[in-house]
Amino acid sequence: MKLAICDDEKDIRNYIEKSVREVSPHIEIVSFPNAENLLRYGTDADIIFLDIQMPGMDGMKAARILRTTGSRAVIVFVTALEDSVFDAFDVDAVQYIVKPFDKSRLTAAIRKAIDVSNERQAVADILAGENEKAVTPRAFTVRSGGVNTRVILSDIAYAEIFDRRIVLHMQDRECIEFYGRMTELEHVSGSDFFRIHRAYLINLKYVSSYDSKSVVVMGNTIPVARGKYPEFVKAYMSYYTRLERL
Repeated sequence: MKLAICDDEKDIRNYIEKSVREVSPHIEIVSFPNAENLLRYGTDADIIFLDIQMPGMDGMKAARILRTTGSRAVIVFVTALEDSVFDAFDVDAVQYIVKPFDKSRLTAAIRKAIDVSNERQAVADILAGENEKAVTPRAFTVRSGGVNTRVILSDIAYAEIFDRRIVLHMQDRECIEFYGRMTELEHVSGSDFFRIHRAYLINLKYVSSYDSKSVVVMGNTIPVARGKYPEFVKAYMSYYTRLERL
């Protein structure tokens, strides 16, 4: 089991780590001083103790990004203000603890997080069978047309920003529109996607042809931004190299 601690205060990180060791001496622990480092590390932690108020990206936004990238980690929020945890249920957090810590409550939160993680893993093992793990497509949820819509990343042919809205051009259905930032979508989309132009993010899987000025995705010609072509070719070649290794 792997546990991540993300807090901008070193003393807090050390205190949580020491408390975790007292409960579970052999658990693997990694620590991060900010949310950006946590997200760069990846989403394979089973448990995350996550500070809400940090310089740069706050913990609540980091938790939303983790969920959109498929992380099923047990999240425990750490905060100095109880009012800041009202959105905790939106990201499926199991608990929050308030600074300065009450040792007994911190210990209880650690035990609960470990128990919940073990229960989720047991359910996942049952669903996946004895020797295989279920493969869940990476997906995220957006608010489109007044309803929440689940979008599978691999089904997006390309995304276009238009009048403060992101338009997702899907390979198997009508376009999906929602208000958002292309930079955030680019952040969660992964290495199968490439930002070919300020207004376009393309799925390399659906590129049928290209040259130094444009790429063709599902019959649509998309411009290549100045200076982006060498980087695009490198990403495209890397994508197909990964496919050949599968």
